[in-house]
Amino acid sequence: MRGVRLRYADWGDSGPLMLLLHGDMRTARSWDAVARDLCDQFHVLSLDSRGHGDSDWPTTGYNFAERAKDLEAFCDALNLRNVLGVGHSTGGVVMSLLADTRRDIFERLTLLEPMVTVNEKFQRMVSARATSPRRTWGSRPELYDYLKAHRMTGRWREDVIRDVVAHEAVKLPDGRLDMKWSPDSMKWSEREGDYLDLKPIFRRLDIPILFISSEGRADGFVELDPVMAELPDFSMLKIRNTEHNMYMNRPDAISWAINAFVQGQEVSGTI
Repeated sequence: MRGVRLRYADWGDSGPLMLLLHGDMRTARSWDAVARDLCDQFHVLSLDSRGHGDSDWPTTGYNFAERAKDLEAFCDALNLRNVLGVGHSTGGVVMSLLADTRRDIFERLTLLEPMVTVNEKFQRMVSARATSPRRTWGSRPELYDYLKAHRMTGRWREDVIRDVVAHEAVKLPDGRLDMKWSPDSMKWSEREGDYLDLKPIFRRLDIPILFISSEGRADGFVELDPVMAELPDFSMLKIRNTEHNMYMNRPDAISWAINAFVQGQEVSGTI
């Protein structure tokens, strides 16, 4: 679609439709632990964005607007309507942008630390990853040992680490392993001028929104306090003992929060 082949995982058809969308440098399979928790109650789909996972890796098309068009084309191709959207980081930004222009696609949104404001400073910081040396590994056991020992990824749950090793690494022509994301998705030519503020969008959306933050970054979202005070259907939740990839630290807590929110329970505070 739109000249790009998008790959997705389908976890079965039991219950309301739920779409999971990852952020930068991750894939659809980073959600596996959450999907395993939720697939008995929901029809869970998880999408590889362009330049990630097993979707195509074109050299362009990575600004927020183009990513939202990809998501729209995917939803239209599968006739996805009244979807329970769950987006992490950039995935949450993209879902919010699409929800603003296509009110028929999402019934409610669970957003895991999307960037509320994106400015030049942020985009320059992110774009530096495009030219940073790529770390590779000689084998999957070597990658597993690296992730277990790393200060951040070592806090991911054991099954999540094994999912990443099994599904988020690709074998290069020389036999070594690299992670499944394209450096083109980070380059400055795709990031320059791609700035936004989600707060006006949140105020326009007439759907329930649950905004989840990690314990490590929760103070970075105080700008949303007025939004939560103004909007009765906008709630915020903090997850203890987590960092930005919170659904990989504590997938059980994220699954619980998503399910409770979808069932109409009040979800707020800290868990």
